[in-house]
Amino acid sequence: MVNVIKINGEWLPEPDGDLQFKAEKIKTENETEAGTTLVIVKRVEKLTITGSWKLSGTWMDRFRTYRQADTVTVECYYPMVNELTAHVCQFEITKETHDTKARRQLLVNGLYDVDVQITEL
Repeated sequence: MVNVIKINGEWLPEPDGDLQFKAEKIKTENETEAGTTLVIVKRVEKLTITGSWKLSGTWMDRFRTYRQADTVTVECYYPMVNELTAHVCQFEITKETHDTKARRQLLVNGLYDVDVQITEL
């Protein structure tokens, strides 16, 4: 689908692989006294994006800032409808590993392998 997204107006670097997009319906089902099922759809879809990046120390600091914020604005380009759509989301770092071997290659503080999950509120 899409390999790049914007967070708070800033394009993220390209991830190591494809970003995984998942949209799920949020609904509640209740049984009425008559025995029928009443379905209440609270939201048509809730977006979840997961991906992996190899980041420099500067980008890692930005990712940590996104994680500390209550919400971030994520913009995704949808080619089906040819539009860039904004979503209010929470940013979570699910894995963070410092690559010490890469430290010698960079003058900064090495590279980080990071897995991220971004969930729409």
